[in-house]
Amino acid sequence: MSHELDSTMLLIHPPLAIIGYIFTFLFAISLFVLKRTEKKPVRFFGLAAWLFTLLGLITGMVWAQISWGSYWSWDLKEILTLLFFLSVSASQAASFEKNLKLAKYISILSCALSIVTLLSSFIIAGLHSFG
Repeated sequence: MSHELDSTMLLIHPPLAIIGYIFTFLFAISLFVLKRTEKKPVRFFGLAAWLFTLLGLITGMVWAQISWGSYWSWDLKEILTLLFFLSVSASQAASFEKNLKLAKYISILSCALSIVTLLSSFIIAGLHSFG
């Protein structure tokens, strides 16, 4: 089992995850600010949030396999990221179903989860600890 934390994945995984967080906030803001007739930006931000969050999850799993020999270890950050991805997916589903009220509430949850997920690296010990 190698510990390849300084691999090229360092240049791939964190930026994808951060871009996913940014698009999640843009999606939430667009749900609250844009009118129902302005659907294209809402859909774009939502799909981008979902795609980059998924890519962040997948590249994180690949990096974990390279570094620790396991795709998933149930580290707190991994669990929070999975919950974050599920909430982004649920807000997308609500948006596609034109249930904008539900999409708004879930998008707020997604934004809160993104903050908690980011802060978890600095507060709680684990594979993703920086503090």
